[in-house]
Amino acid sequence: MHALLIALHLSFSSIFHVGHVAEYKYQLKDNIIYLKFTIEKQELLNFNLSENCDVKQLTALCTSKYINKNSSLKINGEALVFELIKSYTQKDHLIIEMKSKLKSTSVQNIRLTNTSFYEFNAKFRNRVVLDITPFKKSYLLTKNTHSIHLN
Repeated sequence: MHALLIALHLSFSSIFHVGHVAEYKYQLKDNIIYLKFTIEKQELLNFNLSENCDVKQLTALCTSKYINKNSSLKINGEALVFELIKSYTQKDHLIIEMKSKLKSTSVQNIRLTNTSFYEFNAKFRNRVVLDITPFKKSYLLTKNTHSIHLN
């Protein structure tokens, strides 16, 4: 009985697998913006993020540099640059955690632009999850709709 349930679970999970999506979760805690980035590791390794960075050897470092170059978050007009905290792999997904200090005490507006991975796959999507009061919502960005402006 357990073997049948496991087989059914594996069958249906592969049917509903969503590929070509990276997730960026932004969370504000004590004037620090935390970014938790998640992508399927094998998909990431297929991309040539930079000629100057060996993504197979320095995956987290290369990816964090690529994220800072190809996505921007401005809160109250202040552009944030994220530094790498740690990275790990979980269920075949690479997870990179980053942070940036926010000078403002309250969030009035957010401007986010993300053009990551579109040069490798035009149908790639970037899911952005904002856990920043008063802007708590999830967005799906595409090559044609790659920015968010919230007031």
